[in-house]
Amino acid sequence: MNRIILLCTLCCCRFSLAQYYQPPVDIPIQLSGTFAELRGTHFHAGIDIRTQSKEGLPLRAVAEGYVSRIKIQQGGYGKALYINHPNGTTSLYAHLQRYSDKIVPHVRKKQYDKKSYTINFYTEPDDIKVKKGEIIGYSGNTGSSLGPHLHFELRSTANQIPFNPILEGIYVPDSIRPVIKQVFAYPIDGVVNQSEEKIQLNFTQKNDSLYIADKVVALGKIGFGLVHFDRQDNSYNKNGTFEILATINGNQRFSARFDTLSFDDTAHMHKLLDYRHYVETEKKVMRLFNPFLEAVPFVDFSENGWIHVEEAESYTYNVTLRDIAGNSTSLIIPIIGKKEEVWVQKKPPQKGKTIHPNRDYLFEFDSAKLYLDAKTFSEPTPLNVFMDKDTLNIENPYAYFNKAYKLTFEKKYTLRGEYLALKRKNQWRFIAKRNPKGKFTTKLRSTGAIAVLQDTIPPTVTDQKNISNRWISLEKDIRFTIKDKGSGIDRFEGYLNGKWILFEYEQKKNELTFRFKDPIKLSQVKHKLKLIVWDKAGNNTTFDTTFYRKE
Repeated sequence: MNRIILLCTLCCCRFSLAQYYQPPVDIPIQLSGTFAELRGTHFHAGIDIRTQSKEGLPLRAVAEGYVSRIKIQQGGYGKALYINHPNGTTSLYAHLQRYSDKIVPHVRKKQYDKKSYTINFYTEPDDIKVKKGEIIGYSGNTGSSLGPHLHFELRSTANQIPFNPILEGIYVPDSIRPVIKQVFAYPIDGVVNQSEEKIQLNFTQKNDSLYIADKVVALGKIGFGLVHFDRQDNSYNKNGTFEILATINGNQRFSARFDTLSFDDTAHMHKLLDYRHYVETEKKVMRLFNPFLEAVPFVDFSENGWIHVEEAESYTYNVTLRDIAGNSTSLIIPIIGKKEEVWVQKKPPQKGKTIHPNRDYLFEFDSAKLYLDAKTFSEPTPLNVFMDKDTLNIENPYAYFNKAYKLTFEKKYTLRGEYLALKRKNQWRFIAKRNPKGKFTTKLRSTGAIAVLQDTIPPTVTDQKNISNRWISLEKDIRFTIKDKGSGIDRFEGYLNGKWILFEYEQKKNELTFRFKDPIKLSQVKHKLKLIVWDKAGNNTTFDTTFYRKE
């Protein structure tokens, strides 16, 4: 019912959408990510548009409106821009290389007022108006992007709930059917092909639209899962599918359509994903059943998607995958109900104390306290929590945390440069500084080893252009490489002739850049530059130099 109300709200606040929007790029649209596809920890809230592996392609407002929000962060969306439109929708453009010349002065003013590269501010409707098709920025690779592309979203302005842009006239050529790569059967409370553990099924592709699995012999309560993807024309990326339907003997068991998605739905992402399989293989198996007390809100389950297989009965399980262009693929799984000898028995549970979703838990040690709130997990989850000398160990690589747990760590003797670190996959990373009370406190959503480490080595600062005591009137910018081998880069400050200046930080490149176009007037010829870089343990390096420039 909630989903029907949401869809009606979206429909009421929009009109003539198919003709309302134009593409945000000038090149033919090719997707490297589709709306609501499964990511490691979330559903994808927009579409990723390929930019020919380049940065700097012009990006255009998809409709008239005004810039309502600008946000720059180190991770996440990097440089992002939000535009509100008269029809009650908002368009979002993320991972930008830079903003248009019209928008840059507003950004620079906020950055210099705050003396910070990272900013997040809202504007008034009359501040930055844009026309449909106007250039509002240039494509890039900032934030948590893994390569040059545009992340694009359409949202309802009133509640900021995203909806699928491809449904709204953002045309992507697509004549390719979805592809099924792997099929798995899950004996939830039963046996499949003589196994009490998940088992991979063999199947045959009969034609470009039909797959048929080998006959399954089962008894009891079972379910199925798929590894699948969809491609669009002229694109090699393996993307998510728009619609999935599963039936047993013609009766619906599972139905999901990815037309809109609340950000709250991300908390349920792991319920569709076989998270254990993802941890072990990095492959995403979508489970077409619900093993949890609370189901995924936007999926229509019947009997939790389970199939109850009885002795001497036969069943046909049918899965249909459909992309947004209407191309479809079907999978047929024949099932025979028969009792057979069990060859593969169910594995014992993970070692540790079982954490139930409806209770709070506190683990106390001499130097550490671990508090888990109710609903930290969606299902009973074992955690093996113990101290090994000065290291707190939290073990279960398959644990998926709905909520962060609270951790307090104490150390009797304090040393300079100490910080709290988490070890996963044989790598330590910073998680917390010591607070004013002398303790380390943090919130985490991860298992691993936790200990206090020491970092006394300051960051390194390298001048890329060797500007010291040189004339650099022809240079457009100044660039530095900054690195830290211990706790990691924390912050930085730059001063030119005693005044704060903006350095942009590209974390993936370990690069700081000051551009001479910034609102700094160079009235003299001889200039003094000072750059200070701190790591997360408090160590710092200062780079002082003089250069010459005339403007």
